[in-house]
Amino acid sequence: MEIMASSSVVSEKSLTCSICLDVFTDPVTTSCGHNFCMVCIRSHRDCSPCTRCPLCGKAFDSKQDLNINRTIKEFAEGIKRKRIQEKAEVSCDSCPEKKMQTAIKSCLHCGTSFCESHLEPHKTAEKLMKHKLINPVKNLDEYICKNHERPLDLYCKDDQTAICQFCIESDHRNHNTVLLETESLSLIATMKIYCIEENIKFFKDVFDRSNAVLLELTEEKHKETERRGKELIRELDEEIVELKRRQTELEQLSHPMDFTQVCLSHQTMVRNNATCTLGLRAFSPLLHELLYHFSVDVTLDPDTAHPELMLSDDGKKVWNTVKSQKIPDTPKRFNYCSCVLGKEGFSSQKFYYEVQVSGMEWDLGVAKESIDRKGDIGLNPENGYWTIWLRNRDEYAANVRTPVPLTLKEKPVKVGVFVDFEGGLISFYDVEARYHIYFFTGQSFPENLYPYFSPGECKKGQNSHPLIITPVDSVE
Repeated sequence: MEIMASSSVVSEKSLTCSICLDVFTDPVTTSCGHNFCMVCIRSHRDCSPCTRCPLCGKAFDSKQDLNINRTIKEFAEGIKRKRIQEKAEVSCDSCPEKKMQTAIKSCLHCGTSFCESHLEPHKTAEKLMKHKLINPVKNLDEYICKNHERPLDLYCKDDQTAICQFCIESDHRNHNTVLLETESLSLIATMKIYCIEENIKFFKDVFDRSNAVLLELTEEKHKETERRGKELIRELDEEIVELKRRQTELEQLSHPMDFTQVCLSHQTMVRNNATCTLGLRAFSPLLHELLYHFSVDVTLDPDTAHPELMLSDDGKKVWNTVKSQKIPDTPKRFNYCSCVLGKEGFSSQKFYYEVQVSGMEWDLGVAKESIDRKGDIGLNPENGYWTIWLRNRDEYAANVRTPVPLTLKEKPVKVGVFVDFEGGLISFYDVEARYHIYFFTGQSFPENLYPYFSPGECKKGQNSHPLIITPVDSVE
């Protein structure tokens, strides 16, 4: 079909709904000639006392039926199919031709796409773990600087172009630069704010100019229309405030790139011996998206596991079996407390991971490489441990010299652990409820830090539930 063939040359921008800012779904054409998703324009029409086009402000023909524009729908669906095909057809560059596998990630530093098995070195080798991985794309060259062969992960606001870290030292010296992801999120927020503000202007204009029309309505209808209009404007105003607050967060993150400052800006904290206890406070999807940016792949190290602990084959689950296994008591192994460390250590970087928790008790956090692993251990920063724990089903605490009790909004199902090595910050989050649990701040880490786990003691068949390291999901 010719329409299908030509859809590849139609710009995606021209097939984007100005209300939802995405490619059209069931597009309709209004009497003024503009196009919108059917659901979007119906929602806009139903919320307005006198419906006008969101783009040109022209009043809609009240007699017009909203019918799907088949031609534009074909173009839009062609774009959507192209997106799916491009995502699905990226092949691993390291696989032999006869056993070609689908890539799951593309590396901007290597300029290569990898399947799951060939991506493994990027999860285990310390140098490769610092590489920038993105969802697989065919056009990798468009994401890499042609001058320096480095990832285009920055954005120059002065020249309005994507750049790499070395561009800052040459053509873009002293220019106003931010993270490319930060600029993208900020741009989306700006577009939404613009659309909302234009809608507010329109609604206010309608209220100012339509008194004659409203007077023809019954007094009850008049009041109801006025109430709905004021409520809509209030909701739109609140959304603008929230979007502008998120933009402020993005600016704090990008100049300078101080993630610790962004985290701390969400909470007024009580300082006590270089630690911070938090009253519960929700963190936004934006903050979770930023945490996702620093997510790492964590695998349990069997050489450190206490003999009573059992690890899954993939190194993502640990539980207490009560029975001690006959394994060598090496210097790395805990021989008294039922705990285990992650296989990879981290230094001079930010990292984040999430753990599914359950049972009567558990410990989570990070530990220094040089901790004492023999005999009873004291879980506090002085001994090289930064952890929180659960005891007796519902007693949560942050482990400093004297444990600090934590009152949580609800029982966590998944806990996120974020570490800013250079910023001296370790923080814990309830991922599902989107709440901060606790911060350690002002800390000093002179050596590698390792993720620390303990599923607790298994008593009389109870508390046999595992701790499970889970993938970090992006907010999309």
